[in-house]
Amino acid sequence: MSWAVVARKDFEDAARSKTLWVITALFVLATAGGMYALSTAFSNYTAADTIRFLNRPATLLVPLAALVVAYLSIAGERESGSIKLLLGLPHSRRDVLFGKLIGRSCVVAVATVIAFIAGAIVLLVQYGSFSITNFLVQGVATFIFGLVFVGIGVGFSAMTATRSRAMAGAIGLFAVFELLWSIVPLGIYYLVKGGLPTDNLPAWYFLIQILNPTRAYNIATQYLSDPNAVNQFAPALGGSVPFYLTGWFAIVILALWLVVPLGLGYWRFKGADIS
Repeated sequence: MSWAVVARKDFEDAARSKTLWVITALFVLATAGGMYALSTAFSNYTAADTIRFLNRPATLLVPLAALVVAYLSIAGERESGSIKLLLGLPHSRRDVLFGKLIGRSCVVAVATVIAFIAGAIVLLVQYGSFSITNFLVQGVATFIFGLVFVGIGVGFSAMTATRSRAMAGAIGLFAVFELLWSIVPLGIYYLVKGGLPTDNLPAWYFLIQILNPTRAYNIATQYLSDPNAVNQFAPALGGSVPFYLTGWFAIVILALWLVVPLGLGYWRFKGADIS
């Protein structure tokens, strides 16, 4: 269990550096604070409406926090030289990568749990009761979403050797997923069709949209909350929805975003010269 030693030290370092507590405070403010503001501002909102609101701050805050937690996980130690000491102990490079993933994910997990406990208190105070199942589904999906971005951050960190490159990569990844991805399907559609999208959009256009882990998270959360709900792409596609636009496939996309960057990162880190 060498990876567990790395994970424990990583988590303890995050707690000592106040990273854990800053992220937790931000999560509580966005979750509990946002739910309280929403329930106060809109008297016609139900507890279920307020729970669904959690997707909105999560799609922005969770990737940002996860990338901040993860981007220096390996690159920072390589630049400082401490990676030599770490690998001088009975840890393989795979142990280091996996331990960093678990340690940094625990930071996001603790912040998520505390934020959702605070959110549950707000729901009880404002509404008296709420669907525990839907609330837990939202919480678990949000943690998985955070885990995916921690994996992306750790994987990218394993590919780089300096803090500056790791930071540039984290900023670039956040910009692509949160700001630029909406342009991608438009650009591909223009190249394929020779014009801008019309009302009759092909199914592959929506597939490109949900390849973004942020969009996949939204669809997966809706699917897990209500598997029998009408697929959101059905009206645009005339009711016939291919499997790759269903909720369960969105979960597959999230899993791939976790596994592939970590695999690429390990491949580069395994052969990297750290002398």
